[in-house]
Amino acid sequence: MDTTTQIIEQLRDTATNQAYFSASRVQSHLFDLYGVVGADGAKRLVETWLTLTIQRDLFSGAELLEMLDDLEGRLTSSTSSISG
Repeated sequence: MDTTTQIIEQLRDTATNQAYFSASRVQSHLFDLYGVVGADGAKRLVETWLTLTIQRDLFSGAELLEMLDDLEGRLTSSTSSISG
């Protein structure tokens, strides 16, 4: 399992078990992801969410799970386009 997958799975487990997150906590996880995602679309998604952490105080676990689903989809599509 690569580092990106590990970070996503850890955040997914946490988001499943917790209803709300502070912006600073979300930002910390996003910075971890930003350092390891290589795909352009995935990196842009993380950048967008980092911007949201400056504008908001609170995030729900459900919306973090949606973001992670979107991120994994972008990572999968960039991997398949490289190999295909």
